[in-house]
Amino acid sequence: MKLERLHVVNFRTLEDVEVEFRGYYTAISGQNNAGKTSLLRAIRQTFRDNFRDIFFYRRDDDITYRDNKTQWDKNSNDIVFDYEIGVSPDEDSGLFKFIEKFNEGSLPKAVAKLRVKVTYKTGDESSCQIWVNGKEFTNYDSKEVLQKLKSSSLAFMHDSAQSFAPVFGPGGRYLHELTFADDELKQVTDALAKVKAKVKKAAQAHKAELSELLGHLEEKYEVEFSLPEGMFSGSIPFEVNLKDKNVDIPLSDWGSGTRNRTQILMSILHASRIKKKSDENKITPIILIEEPESFLHPSAQAEFGRVLIDLANELQVQTIVTTHSPYMLCQTDVKSNILLSRKISYGKTKETEVVAVDENTWMEPFGNILGLNNSEFAPWKDVIFSDKHCVLLVEGTLDKQYYEHIDGLGITGLTFPPEVEIVPYEGKDALKNPILLKFIIEKFNKVLVTFDLDVKSELERVMQQVGLQEGSGYIAVGSSKPGKQCIEGLVPDRILAKVHGANTSLVMALTSADTKERKGAKSSLKHKVLTEFKADSAVSADELKGFAPVFKALTRLSSQ
Repeated sequence: MKLERLHVVNFRTLEDVEVEFRGYYTAISGQNNAGKTSLLRAIRQTFRDNFRDIFFYRRDDDITYRDNKTQWDKNSNDIVFDYEIGVSPDEDSGLFKFIEKFNEGSLPKAVAKLRVKVTYKTGDESSCQIWVNGKEFTNYDSKEVLQKLKSSSLAFMHDSAQSFAPVFGPGGRYLHELTFADDELKQVTDALAKVKAKVKKAAQAHKAELSELLGHLEEKYEVEFSLPEGMFSGSIPFEVNLKDKNVDIPLSDWGSGTRNRTQILMSILHASRIKKKSDENKITPIILIEEPESFLHPSAQAEFGRVLIDLANELQVQTIVTTHSPYMLCQTDVKSNILLSRKISYGKTKETEVVAVDENTWMEPFGNILGLNNSEFAPWKDVIFSDKHCVLLVEGTLDKQYYEHIDGLGITGLTFPPEVEIVPYEGKDALKNPILLKFIIEKFNKVLVTFDLDVKSELERVMQQVGLQEGSGYIAVGSSKPGKQCIEGLVPDRILAKVHGANTSLVMALTSADTKERKGAKSSLKHKVLTEFKADSAVSADELKGFAPVFKALTRLSSQ
């Protein structure tokens, strides 16, 4: 099952909010009280976690009109939750077949578009309307489908900031669900028959003692002990221990960050196994997570953010998070980041609004969290949305072309490991904000930053502030000779001489008093040098030795 759109009216701060959910990972961000939790609660009002909330504790998600209507709305407008859902005949066969029964005809064997509109009125009366592929169901059929949705376990929820888990056992031990495949279930069932026989034999003394006690009653009873039927009906609760240095420790005894990550990953595993089961009644749930970054150091946040995004896309299990961390924002699709804010009217905070996030405003969620303006993010789009975990950051597209060309020559010691991506960051000034640079560095698992040697004095302190070491974390590129303190300074002299000799007017323009002329001449010469360098088929490994430190550093980095 995949939630594709949600329109909420008159619910808490969500006076009139509509959001679309693209892809399999969505990050909802915004300042405190912007409406993030309310949006998740609007989802949970219909899509619940009944299966896992049965052990010792159950969360109350029911709403009342008086407590949940938009407070500043003095009218008696209805609370409305309007959902659009994709229902797959393969991954949600239980729900697909259920709605097909009310359709008065078979549905096409493609993803069915289910629209669910639930309305709450004053006096807590409610009603619902259901459409499938645009066809509206009767009132009775709509109620049946809504009851099916509410009674199924369709949204595995984690509130990372809470001190409790939705599923836990005696002594505060966390319990999780182990979901069996058909062959695994058969093995467990066969073993269970043997266990039942042993339990029956071991319980003889207990039976006799209880029979004796019951004998004091006038009514006579026979005693029999057995394991509860249905206990192993496809899944069982189990406790998780984590091993560290050969010591098994219950999950409940680990730190909050470790507990939180493990519980979230167990839910993703559970949802994935449900999706893969050959069960005609299955419905693949969605994962809802409040603040997955809770209790984690920024570097751990960066790693966990990568893991969540990768797993959601790899397993194709919809994951929706609320977050205050830039590392949890979606870094594969700009429109999968939903930014919420509150309108201000006459100095008072009013309703929630959705801030537009598109190809032109992609930086809004990142800037909102980090407190930076959009112009500081502009050069970093290709970097932030790179799907690689090992990157070489270069100053511009020309630098990227140099390294790609050399890599393509196949010279020993001058090739990159296959997992490396070269990403330009568009100029030295992009490196001067340590907050932004730290975020960029921690976004990746492994990173090497390069810049021209002539700006080393400007950037060296920033590199130290973000924890990068020269030679392994950053390299200043160029020759120490005058005029060669840049990447072009590593190009063989014969190529430079050829280009400069053929373009004396551009060389002379480098000394012009007109800034625009100087910059234009410099840019033109850079492009001509690159073109001649790429056209030269006689270049040797010895002539390229100035580029070698970058290749060696990335080879070491990728092997760590």
